Amino acid sequence: MMKQILLAGMMLSVLSFAACSDDTFDFGNTLTQEADKLSISSADYKVTTRTTLADSVLLRSSYCYLGRIKDPETGAYITSELMTQFNILDSFALIAEDKVTSRDGSTNMAVADSCQLEFYMSDPTGVVDTLAAMKIGVWELAEPMEETNKYYSNYDPFAAGKIRANGLVADKMFSYSDLTVSDTLRKKSTYYNCIVVKMNKPYTAKDGTVYSNYGTYVMQQYYRHPEYFKNSYTFTHNVCPGFYVTVKDGEGVYTEVPDMCLRFFYNAKNSKDSIETYAATFAGTEEVLQTSKIENETDVLELLASVNEYTYLKAPAGLYTEVTLPVDDIYKDHEQDSILTAKISFQRINNEYKDYSLEVPPYVLMLPADSLTNFFEKKKLTDNITSYYTAFSPSGGYTNQYTFSNISNLVSAMKKAKTEGLKSNPQWLTEHPNWNKVLLVPIQLKTNTTSSTTTVTGIEHYVGIVSTKLVGGSASIFPENKLNIVYGKFNR
Repeated sequence: MMKQILLAGMMLSVLSFAACSDDTFDFGNTLTQEADKLSISSADYKVTTRTTLADSVLLRSSYCYLGRIKDPETGAYITSELMTQFNILDSFALIAEDKVTSRDGSTNMAVADSCQLEFYMSDPTGVVDTLAAMKIGVWELAEPMEETNKYYSNYDPFAAGKIRANGLVADKMFSYSDLTVSDTLRKKSTYYNCIVVKMNKPYTAKDGTVYSNYGTYVMQQYYRHPEYFKNSYTFTHNVCPGFYVTVKDGEGVYTEVPDMCLRFFYNAKNSKDSIETYAATFAGTEEVLQTSKIENETDVLELLASVNEYTYLKAPAGLYTEVTLPVDDIYKDHEQDSILTAKISFQRINNEYKDYSLEVPPYVLMLPADSLTNFFEKKKLTDNITSYYTAFSPSGGYTNQYTFSNISNLVSAMKKAKTEGLKSNPQWLTEHPNWNKVLLVPIQLKTNTTSSTTTVTGIEHYVGIVSTKLVGGSASIFPENKLNIVYGKFNR
């Protein structure tokens, strides 16, 4: 135990020797007793890499995208559609019904003057054609998509029977830059590009009741059943299960939708008996379920994955890089040594296209290949034991690579799993062919920032459009990827 503590305490000193390969240092004379010296050595080991198809990925509510765009690298189309429910605040309330001035002529009940869905747009990757004409369709869900279920990027609400037959349907033509809005307004820092879908046609509820518009339906549910507006669960299960938004026509816009809302307007008397216009707003937020359906041209991705001169990282729901770690080689002739550091970098190959350049994945997750599904479904964070993440270090005086500075815990865990597995099961290697393989996966981080620190609170698959090539592959013309191992050993 004391030796392990000494090894841990010497880590910073050891790092200064890590760049030297296959050399041994007589180190530790002043730190340990003469009879218990520490020898440090290092060696480089080749790792093999290949591209794998991501297929579908688990999506949660933090990031939604909408649109269709042609990948400028491949010419293949990427389409993202979205589903959203709406959150209701504990403090939500409408004005007293007898104060509402707009009334239904036959029932004398309060009515909304207008209703609309709003989808705010952001282009973090800079690939949007701001004037491209797009058409979306909005479809009412028959029932809520439950938060307890796992929804992957290939989930189709139509195929799953989630779209309400004869329910609300609305279309909208739009472009990312709305030229019907004045330049003065669009240039203000407070302005956000927005798709506004009007919902002012008569709406027929499930019980057959016809309302002047969807907002009137929601409003009258509030006055008849205030208990439905107690929280988001009662609201989605009794009033508004949500909407699914499809891409019906056009290309050129693939936009993040960071905010969306259902809003209706009505006129009512205020405390001074003057008539004012009020707005009731229900926001699509992380507190309720939001998810995307992503379509890629799989045959194009399969073709890219077959290329062996380099490997790919590509999102959304695109391509990963699989890395085989030489665990057996690392421990050969070093069974009694401790692995102090295990450092590996993956060099980016610069984009050879001059007219455009897709963004590089800002963060990459490394984790065992067989734990990918469990990691995201269990909403795990990296533990620096079997899972790690790193940020891209850009070129221009920097490294132009993804570097994992110390994955020694992962290497040790793989060795231990194999050793323990073979003790009880001679077929363990056959049953665990991926035991020494990891995946590099493009991710986006959810963070919480205070005055002094930023904390990662969640890790999700990247849903925007990013892409890069990495040095690697079985036929690479570039230098091999190397895993640098620093060993420590006490000599008696």
